[in-house]
Amino acid sequence: MSAISVAWSDSRHSPARILQESMLAAQAQYGAGSSFSWADSDSDTTISLGGTLSGFLPEDRFDRQPLWSPDRFCCLVADLRLDNREDLARTLSLIHPADLADSAILMAAWLRWGPACLDHILGGFAFAVWTPSRQQLFAARDHIGDRPLFYHRSQHLFALASMPKGLLALPGVQSGFQQSRVADCLACTYPDQAASFFAGIHRLPPGHLLQVTPAGLECRRYWHATDARPLRYKKDSDYAEAALEIFDRATQSRLRSTRPVGSFLSAGLDSSSVTASAAHLLAAQGQRLAAFTSVPRPGFNHLTQPWQLPSEGAAAAEVAALYPNIDHRLVDTTGLDLLGSMQAWIDAMDEPAFNVVNLLWIKAILDQARQRGIGVMLEGGFGNGTISYESRNLLRHFFRRMRWIKLGSTILSLRRHGDISFKSAARHSLAGVIPASWNRRLIPAEGIATLYSPIVHPELARAHNMAAKIREYRYPDVPDLIVEHARYFEFVDPGPLHAAAQALTGIDVRDPTADKRLVDFCFSIPLDQFLVGGHTRSLARRAMQGRLPQSTLQRYARGLQGADWYLILREAFPTLRHEIALQQQSPTARQTLDLPRLHSLLDAWPDSGYHTKQVSEIWHSALTRAISMGCFLRRYEAPASEPPSPPHGTTCSTLHAP
Repeated sequence: MSAISVAWSDSRHSPARILQESMLAAQAQYGAGSSFSWADSDSDTTISLGGTLSGFLPEDRFDRQPLWSPDRFCCLVADLRLDNREDLARTLSLIHPADLADSAILMAAWLRWGPACLDHILGGFAFAVWTPSRQQLFAARDHIGDRPLFYHRSQHLFALASMPKGLLALPGVQSGFQQSRVADCLACTYPDQAASFFAGIHRLPPGHLLQVTPAGLECRRYWHATDARPLRYKKDSDYAEAALEIFDRATQSRLRSTRPVGSFLSAGLDSSSVTASAAHLLAAQGQRLAAFTSVPRPGFNHLTQPWQLPSEGAAAAEVAALYPNIDHRLVDTTGLDLLGSMQAWIDAMDEPAFNVVNLLWIKAILDQARQRGIGVMLEGGFGNGTISYESRNLLRHFFRRMRWIKLGSTILSLRRHGDISFKSAARHSLAGVIPASWNRRLIPAEGIATLYSPIVHPELARAHNMAAKIREYRYPDVPDLIVEHARYFEFVDPGPLHAAAQALTGIDVRDPTADKRLVDFCFSIPLDQFLVGGHTRSLARRAMQGRLPQSTLQRYARGLQGADWYLILREAFPTLRHEIALQQQSPTARQTLDLPRLHSLLDAWPDSGYHTKQVSEIWHSALTRAISMGCFLRRYEAPASEPPSPPHGTTCSTLHAP
């Protein structure tokens, strides 16, 4: 991870070099190497490009940005990791590719294909190309959003930066918050992908490109998961074998590092699969893998629901035991400061912390990994959308095709594993066939009773129709199962989190389950491949046969991450009360949150039932999300004396509907 910044101004009163260097300084924490800067000007405009260099890849020592083409036709700045550099080098007939930084290979791809290079490159990237003769700036972000990219546009300025703080360093950019984005975050519903939390700043969504000229700006999608072409094999086993081959390639490409590699290892299929793949590949090179598992603090009561694991340590150890080159470490958060961790993540992400308890143990693991000299950590965060995709609505797939025997046997199998009730099976099977209002009558009463209730100001809730949005998110009525599958990728944007992890710990987090090749594969195969034999997440279970212990492959209980949340929050009570008191002094927080309810929830802290949905959704999820939002608003609130400037509208179109 590194950072880039671009300032393009048509005003002599705001020299681009000064603006860009201010952005660069604000983003200094996002880079392990030196910084660079370049500026040029003509009679009408000035432009400046800059960034910080990374030192995570062996070839980074050859990086010389900003990188000009040999004929000085165009200039490139990039934050990237190319996962198919060898294939690209062969296709482009590059000489001595081992001595080329990824940015040099990207430049060669740009000179060959122009914007169409996005159809050829794989990996995590955010880059910009300036073409002086055309007065054109082109920028793009990778398919899944591994690397972040934001931009600002005003009458006399266009600016591009890896993180919002780069743009917030510009005079006049801080113009308040994007209320719809704040509301979506508090309600935990689908956000506008192009919106940031700041009114004057836009997010370039994953899989999108940007073209800017003096005549205007165009933002459009160049890739979407639903673009995948159908792929059919003769046997179910063929799909599993193909998935494993692609998965290993995705993992292999993420092992490229100047320092040792580690992994997050839970009891679940995704991180276990990533860890097993990495250990398998590293063993062939005579290398070891450090795997880290989060476990509850001492004093945890070990109470969970029947389908949950109270602690993942023992189950993760079973995976580690299969591989002699894995060094397994158990990590808890004893002694760590919840509020301090929350504030650190907020400052590094430039957005509210999504799940503050999880971020606490993530930080604990990353800190231990750093102490052991690890530079790259592998995760399986996108597995739920790829190799281990799971949706009860797949039952609708069988119902609509009148595959009654298949439907019945699948429901019986799911019920035998404790995965579904008959009432829930009926609701999922009939979704889209009967009116949504009738189908929702099949929602269990306890589901309605515990419907997520964000702690927001009543006026904000009414203005953004939160109740309806939450219900639709929790119990969607999406007739097209492919579109439903793709919505997972429209909800998650890992870029800011990955940038923050690098800034806070100096570690590059990489996710093989988010590889574009794997996403394309999982969207190209028949949907029933995820439910073969009546087993949920069937593709992952079959692909990892022989790689994972049978106890993991046959497990249907899920690890309960942050199961000791009540111990962590109870210890943090004094600092959390102080933080809420500070939020009372923030005009924006008072207009956004139901602060009296925050106080009352702390006063009404339950003495039991922490493992139940009724308690955890309020005191764990809603309470911590609201406090985090208030902390964010207070941290980035513009001074009261500074009048807000109106946001400038920008359109972002798509090549295809999802």
